[in-house]
Amino acid sequence: MSGIVDWFILDDPSTIEACRNSLKDDGVMLLSNFITPTGIACLKEEILSCPHNESTQHYTPYQDQGDFVNYPASHPRNYKLHSSASFVGRKSLETAAKVQCISMYNDERVINFLSKVTGHKLYRSKDENGSVYSYRITSSHNPPWHFEESHNTMILYLQSSESGGEFEYVPWCRPTRSVDDEDGHDIIQKILIEKNSDNDALIQRVQPHDGMLLFFAGAQTFHRAAPIEGNTARIGLVFTFSENEVFRNSDNVKSSNQWDPSDFNGLDNV
Repeated sequence: MSGIVDWFILDDPSTIEACRNSLKDDGVMLLSNFITPTGIACLKEEILSCPHNESTQHYTPYQDQGDFVNYPASHPRNYKLHSSASFVGRKSLETAAKVQCISMYNDERVINFLSKVTGHKLYRSKDENGSVYSYRITSSHNPPWHFEESHNTMILYLQSSESGGEFEYVPWCRPTRSVDDEDGHDIIQKILIEKNSDNDALIQRVQPHDGMLLFFAGAQTFHRAAPIEGNTARIGLVFTFSENEVFRNSDNVKSSNQWDPSDFNGLDNV
């Protein structure tokens, strides 16, 4: 992985402290230019060499089909939205010639740094596709607001769109990872159902740029990639981590996502 990323910054005590404070106070941690220009080109080439899947879904912000047994259809727990994006999952990334994306995810320097930032020992997800995947968003896609199941999410930005594509989020808006958390229901009500302009103040925004590392508590932060404009797709590489050593996504979430074309018919290639 030499020359791909700026590894030295991960050992800097002042960087670790600044990132810890940023995650706590702002809800996100950012490292600009973590990926070198050479690294951006290499990782993007690897991703674009893999088959991708065009995913179109209709699900709740919990990435499932809701709970109509315990909640009425009008409840925020059962609010559904349309989602579309292009994905390359772990299974396809593992077939790449140099497996650089997977190698970075497995590098101890990454998880050791993130554990120091969170103050918790983190573990890599055991999910066969949702642990590591790349997304590609074009102007025709509709990336949705959602919560993650995994505790923490790291995004490496590899290609910016001409316009739009901000990382939008409501930090630390539910204290637990439970789909029954009332604070989570409340934020869905405010952001997606009421659509009151007064609630826009709850939304924070980050304009990513190529080479940036963004890390946040995906399970406790309501978030999305804003729609983009122009002909250039936004490309990102996503790593997920958990405080649970054996974490993997639930069957409900797996069935509502299409991270990798190896699991579905109709492969598309770039």
